[in-house]
Amino acid sequence: MKVIATFHPTSSVQDSVKCTLANEAGSEFLVVAKLNRVDFYAIQPEGLRHEQGIEIWGRIRTIKVVPIEHTSRLDVLVLTDHPEPELVFLSFTAHGSGDTALKATKYLSLFERSARVSEFCHDVLVDPSGAIAVVSIYAGRLKVVVLDEEEGGYDRDFDVSISEINLLSLAFVSAEAESYTLAILHYDFQQRLQLLARDLSIEDFQLSPAHSPLLPPILLPGKWFSVEEQTPRLVFVPAVDDTFDGGILVLGGQEIMLYDLASRDVLEKNVRKSRRTEKGKKSRDAEEVTKAKQKEKEREWRKKKARAVITWPWSEVVALVFGNVLLKYHPERANLWCESNKFLIGDKFGRLAMLSVNVSSGVALTLIALGEASSPTTLTYLTNQIVYLGSHFGDSQLLQISSSPVSNLDAPTLPVPSSVLTVKPADPSLVPRRRADENAEGTIVNCVGSYILEVESFKNLAPIVDAVLVDTDNSGQNEIVTCSGGRNTGSLKVVRSGADFQESAFAQGISNVNRIWPLRQMYKDREHTHIIVSTLQETHVLRFEDDQGRVFSSVGEYQKGFITSSRTLAISNILRRTREHDRAPSVYTDSSLVVQVVPNGLLLLNYDSATRQYTRIGDLWTIDKFSDGNPGWVGRNIVAADINASQVVIALDYGRLVVLILEGDRFVRQRYRDFVEDPPRSCTAEISSVTCTPPDSTKNFALHVAVSFWTSNLVKIVSLTGPATESLKEICRTPELPATPRSLLLHNFASNDERKDDRRVKKSRIHLLAGLIDGSVASFLFENETLTDQKIISIGTLPVSMHTCRIKDRPTVFACGSRTSIMFWDKERLQHSPLMLKDINVAAELHTKAYPGSVILASPDSLIIGAVTNFEKLHIRSIPLGYDSARRIVHNPSWRAFAVACVRITPAQIGYAEVFSSSVQLFNDTSFEKLSQLDVEDGEEVTALHSFTTTVSGVPTSFVCAGVATFDEGEKEPSQGRLILLQTDTLQMRLTVATSISIRGCVYALTSVNGNIIAAINSSVVVYNVEGSEKNVSMTQATIWNHNYLITTLVSRGNQLLVGDPLTSISLLKLTGSQLESVAKDYGSLWPTCAEMLDDKSIIGGNSDYNLFLFRLQQNELRKSLEREGHFYLGDIVNKFLPGTLASHEVSIDGPIQPKQLFFTSTGQIGVVIDMNDEWSLHLTALQRNLSTFLERKDGISHSRFRAPKNINGRSDSEASSVGFLDGDFLEQFLHYLGDEKSLSEIMEGQSEPEKLKVSADEVQKALEELQNMH
Repeated sequence: MKVIATFHPTSSVQDSVKCTLANEAGSEFLVVAKLNRVDFYAIQPEGLRHEQGIEIWGRIRTIKVVPIEHTSRLDVLVLTDHPEPELVFLSFTAHGSGDTALKATKYLSLFERSARVSEFCHDVLVDPSGAIAVVSIYAGRLKVVVLDEEEGGYDRDFDVSISEINLLSLAFVSAEAESYTLAILHYDFQQRLQLLARDLSIEDFQLSPAHSPLLPPILLPGKWFSVEEQTPRLVFVPAVDDTFDGGILVLGGQEIMLYDLASRDVLEKNVRKSRRTEKGKKSRDAEEVTKAKQKEKEREWRKKKARAVITWPWSEVVALVFGNVLLKYHPERANLWCESNKFLIGDKFGRLAMLSVNVSSGVALTLIALGEASSPTTLTYLTNQIVYLGSHFGDSQLLQISSSPVSNLDAPTLPVPSSVLTVKPADPSLVPRRRADENAEGTIVNCVGSYILEVESFKNLAPIVDAVLVDTDNSGQNEIVTCSGGRNTGSLKVVRSGADFQESAFAQGISNVNRIWPLRQMYKDREHTHIIVSTLQETHVLRFEDDQGRVFSSVGEYQKGFITSSRTLAISNILRRTREHDRAPSVYTDSSLVVQVVPNGLLLLNYDSATRQYTRIGDLWTIDKFSDGNPGWVGRNIVAADINASQVVIALDYGRLVVLILEGDRFVRQRYRDFVEDPPRSCTAEISSVTCTPPDSTKNFALHVAVSFWTSNLVKIVSLTGPATESLKEICRTPELPATPRSLLLHNFASNDERKDDRRVKKSRIHLLAGLIDGSVASFLFENETLTDQKIISIGTLPVSMHTCRIKDRPTVFACGSRTSIMFWDKERLQHSPLMLKDINVAAELHTKAYPGSVILASPDSLIIGAVTNFEKLHIRSIPLGYDSARRIVHNPSWRAFAVACVRITPAQIGYAEVFSSSVQLFNDTSFEKLSQLDVEDGEEVTALHSFTTTVSGVPTSFVCAGVATFDEGEKEPSQGRLILLQTDTLQMRLTVATSISIRGCVYALTSVNGNIIAAINSSVVVYNVEGSEKNVSMTQATIWNHNYLITTLVSRGNQLLVGDPLTSISLLKLTGSQLESVAKDYGSLWPTCAEMLDDKSIIGGNSDYNLFLFRLQQNELRKSLEREGHFYLGDIVNKFLPGTLASHEVSIDGPIQPKQLFFTSTGQIGVVIDMNDEWSLHLTALQRNLSTFLERKDGISHSRFRAPKNINGRSDSEASSVGFLDGDFLEQFLHYLGDEKSLSEIMEGQSEPEKLKVSADEVQKALEELQNMH
C-alpha cells in the first residue's frame, strides 16, 4: 500500500480579502486562500503576522467576507469547486488577551448529481448589507443563502431558477429591505453578449421574471471580449453624490465601459411603465395585449449607451480591487455610496493600472499605468498604499504604490500599443479633468518609470509543469529543479532541504583542518577565549583579542605552552578534582586547567589571565609513566582520545583502552582493558574511536565509555562502575555495522530545562551515534544499558566526524563528511537536517559576546563563524526567466548542465493574436549561468526533451533530443514537426544541431532504451536508431506502434514502455530488438495526465479529475493484464512523477516504510509516495478508518468521503472510499491526541471490537514519527 504525504504544500494563491474588526483598535486582517487552506494574517506596521490557518477538504474557488460588524469576530465564506462543491462558513475570533481562534461553523453541500456544471461563472456574492449570499455553481440556477443578520452565520437557503444559462459574471447593484438586484452578464441563445439586471425576492424565493428597471437589457459588442482564458467581469460602482446614482463597470474587453443605473426619478417612471405594460398584458382585449407586448419588446431592446468608455490597452484582466475606497450602506438612500471610486486592475502579464471614475464634472474614466509585478490572481488593498498581490504564476507580493517613480526611470511605465493615445504629465495627479459628454472617451496616463515597489515577496512554486531530481555535486543530497511560473514570471526553481546558516565572519590561512575545540578561561565560564585548530601535522592556537570577542589572531609557538608541532587528538578544559583522604568523596572545583592529548602523551596546562597565556604544568606525560614497570606499555602511541569534566579516556594502539583521572597536578591511571577480536580472529582489536561524554551534562564524570574498532565494525559500551580493580566490563554492543566507525558520541538530546523536569521528557533521548567511513551515521537508542532502534542516516561518501554543539540552548550534533548534517531532537524523535554549506570538515560550538550561540566551521581553506537560524527549512532558489516560460527540463551529467525548453509569449492587446517563440536554453548545473540558447523557427515549439547517452562509433556520446512541433491555426492536430539531436562543443558549451529529421505530427514525449530514441508522435510510438560517427550522426526509424488516441505519456524502465493517452487510459509495451509488442492494457476511461513505473510490475499515475491511481501487471493462464490496485482523490492535477526523494533520510533496519516517488502538481505542491509493508498497511488502514469516524462525529465532515475517487459527476457509488492509498498527512493528526487520553482511547478502540487496533499507541506513534521523517 502507498502512503501519500506532503513535502511542500500548495503555494498558489486563489483569492484574498481584507476584513476589519469593529473594536477600538480597528484590527485589520488579510485572509489568503490557497488550494486547500485558508490563512488569517494580522496587518501590522512591520508587515503581515500569521494568526490562524485551517485546512479545507476541497478545492477552494473563492472567499468572501460577510460585512457584519463585530468587535471580536469575523465571518468568511469559502466556496469550493467541483466535483463536490461546498460553501464553508468560517468564524475567526480575536480575544482581548491577544489569542485568536478559527473554526468552521457550517459545511453547506451544493452538490447536485444531475445538474449541469456552470461553464464560466463559479462564484459567491455577499450583498453589502450582509443579509444574503448568492452562489453560482450550476447552469440555470442560483443558490441563495440567507445569513443571520446579527451573527453573520447560516440561517437558511433555497434555489432560484435563472433563464440566463451561460452566465459570465454577477454583481449586486442595490440592496433594499427584502429586495435585492443582481446585474447579470451572459451569452444569450443567439451567442450575443448581454448585460441586464433582475430583482431577487427573498419573500417569493425567486428572481423576477421581468428585467429590473434599474438596468435595462444592453447588448455589448462581443468582438471586444474574449472568454478563452478569463471571462469579462462586472464591478459595481457605488454612488458618490446626488449627481451619480451608481453604475456597472464591464471589464475584460478592449474597452472598459461604465453603464449608469437608473436614477430615482427614472426608476419610478420605469416602474410605472412596467405596471402599465403588465396591466395591458393581462387585459381581455387581444389587441391591447399585443400592443403591450410590443411596447415591452421595444423598451427592452432600446439601445442604452455607455456613460463613459476608455480603451484597455493591455491583455486580459485577471484581478482587480477597490483602491482608496470607503463603502457604506446608506439606509435612507437604499443604496451604496462612497467617497471616491478608484480601482487597481491587473492583466495576466502583471501590468497594473489604476482606474479612476471621476464624477465631479460629469462622468469620466482615467486610466493610470503604475508598473509591472507578478501575474495576479487576486489584488487586495491593505492600508497606506500597500497592496497584497496573490499569484498563481509567480511569487505573491506586498506592493507599495508610490507617488513618484521608483525604478525603470528610462522606460515608459508600461508598454502601450502605438494606436492608443496616451498622455505623459509630470505628475499623474495633475491629469486635467475634462468634462465628459455621453459615451466620452477617457484619458490614459502613461508616465516614465515604475510606481510600484516590492515590499515583501512570498515564494511560489506554481505551476510546476516539469521537474528533475539531481545530485549535481555527488554529495548524496538531492535537489529538485522545477519548471515553474509563466506569463511574465517564468522561472526555474531550485528546491533543497536543510538548516539555514547565517555567516558572521571567516578567516583564511589554515587548510586541511580535522578538529576544532573552543577553550574557556575557566571551566564554568560561558564565553570562549581561544580556539584550538588541529591538522594532521600540526596544531594552531587562536586567541580572541578584543573584549567583545570579535577579532582573533594566531598565538605564536610558546615553548612552555601547547604542543603545536604535532596534531592534537583531544583538548578540553577540566575541573580540579581533590579528596581529603583516599576514602573521601571527590570534590570538583572550577579551574583554569586544560588537558591536551597528542599521539605521544598528555599535557596539563594552566591559563594565566595576566599574560593571557597557557603554561605547562610539568612535562609531557608519556605512556610509559602509566606502566607501573610493565614493559607492555612501552612503545605504544595514542590513537584516539576523549575528555570530559574530570576524566581522560585514551585508546592506545594494539587495542588498549585506558581511563585516567586528574589528582592534583598528576594523571592517575584508574583502569584499563585490552580488547581482542572475537573468534575466529582472536587477535588484538585496533580501536578507531572512543567517547566518554556524560549523558547528563550536570555530572562531572561518565559511567560508560563507547569504543569502536577498525576491523570488526562494532561499537561496544563498557561500564566504569564497579571495583577499581575490575577491568572495563562490556554491557552491550551494536550489531556489525555496514562500515568501520570513525567517530563516536554518546549524546543526550534533552535540553537542560527538560532534564530538570523529567515530565517533559516522554522517552529517553540518549543516543549512541557512530560516524562511519562510508559517509553514513548509525544511531541507536541507549536505554536501560541496551541499544535499540538502529537507524542508518546517509551523510555523503566521505568518513563522518561528529561534534557536539549547543545552539540556542538546544543540544545538537554536527555530522561532517562530504556534506554536513545537523542532528537534533524534535517531535519526539531524532531528526537531522542538511546544512546548506558544502565542504565542511569539522564543527565546534562557539560563544563570545560578538558571536553568541554560534558555531565555528572549517572548510578546506578557511574557518567560518556563523549561526544556525533554522534547523528544518526548505530553501527555494529562483532563477528568473522573465517572459520565457520553462516547459521541459532535463539534466545532462556529462555536460554538467540543464537543458530547458522555453516558450516566450509576447503580450498583445485583447482581440489581437499573441506572438510566441520557442527555444532550448542551456544552464550550468551549479551556478545556473546561461551557457547557450538555440531558437527554433517561427511557428515551431519545443514540446519534449530527453537526455541520453549512446555509443556512436564505439565512443559513448551524450545528446539531448528535442521534439519540435509546427502549429497551424487551421489544423486540429499538428501534422508536421521535427526531431533534433543536440550536442555541445567542449570549449564554449554552445548548443549545436547534430542531426534533424522531419516527422508527421507533434512530439508529446521522449525517452530512450539501449541508446535508441523512443518518441510519442501524435497517436504513435516510434523507435529511432542513432547511427553514424561522432561528427556525422543520423537517425533512422526502426519500428512504429499505433494507438487510437494522442499519446502524451511515455516512460521507459528497462525494455518496458509505459504509454498513456489523455482520453482513455494506459498501456504497457515491450521493446524486443527493434520491435514493439503490446504487453497489457487498461480498457477503462481514466483521462490520465501523467504516470510512472514504480517497478517492473507497478504503475502509479494521476488523472484530470484530480485522482491518483495504481495498477499492477498480473499474469493469468491466457494473458497479462493491468489490474487497478488503488484509487485516491488528491484534489490537484499531477504533472510529474520522479523516482527518489529530496531529503536524505534514515533507514531503519526493521522499518516498515520506504519513500519511492515524488510528485509535482499545478498549484506548487510537492508530494511523496511512500511504500508501506503489508503488516503496517493493515494497521494504518484501521487507524485511518477510526480517525475518520472520530473526526466525523466531532466536526461533521468525512475524510473517507473526501478521499474517495471522483469524476466530474462526483463520487461513484461503487467507490465509496479510497483504495490502495493512505493519507499520510491525515494519519499524522493522530499524534495530536497522544496527550488526550479520552480521544486516544476512542480512536484506538473504534466503534466495535473488530475495529479495535491490534497494535499499541506507542507502536503507532513510532511508525508515524518515522513517516513524518520522510517528508
